[in-house]
Amino acid sequence: LTIVDGAITEHCRMIKAYRGTPGVTPEKVAEGMRPRHCALSLVGEPIMYPHINELVAELHRRHISSFLVTNGQFPDAIANLRDTVTQLYVSVDASNQVDLKRIDRPLFRDAWDRLKLSLSLLKEKRQRTVYRLTIVAGFNADDIEGYARLVRLGMPDLIEVKGVTYCGDSGGGEDSLSMKNVPYHADVRAFVEELCRLLNADHIDGNVPAYGLACEHVHSCCCL
Repeated sequence: LTIVDGAITEHCRMIKAYRGTPGVTPEKVAEGMRPRHCALSLVGEPIMYPHINELVAELHRRHISSFLVTNGQFPDAIANLRDTVTQLYVSVDASNQVDLKRIDRPLFRDAWDRLKLSLSLLKEKRQRTVYRLTIVAGFNADDIEGYARLVRLGMPDLIEVKGVTYCGDSGGGEDSLSMKNVPYHADVRAFVEELCRLLNADHIDGNVPAYGLACEHVHSCCCL
């Protein structure tokens, strides 16, 4: 309750700052003062919060939808998550164990096994489930069959594929990113089309749902 109250208070404080801004109508300010969606992501691992079920329930009590993003390293927490989250995302940053270690530099030695178990648990969830893939050219963009195998584990409702956003030199030595690692939208779309082709070959046998390109946003370098 304290967290939700505090989040709404700070949200409204930021919205108030837009009053009087050219192009911002009083109606839009009033709408912004009534938040309807909450993203539980970006900073840290939200599913580790011991009262995550109570937090989500409080959001929904206030008619605020919940979008929870996890890195798939805590399968027990996913198993214990009540089926009340509006949309459950799992970040799938690599298609194999070697690339996962290189890209995520995980804390756990069994990070790959943890991710696969987390993905498998999605099949048992009744809320909407999403795989989130961030494509980094030269790092994790080539093994599309490996991603198809991971999709078969969890059979998510949606798969979001986006190109990495370059934010400057990461200081990672030989693994440091540059603009050459940012794929073009055409590359992301080609990746998605091939992934769908591989998965839909399985659909013929009834092993996985049919997948297809639902929508895309070129400026965001993203396909769903």
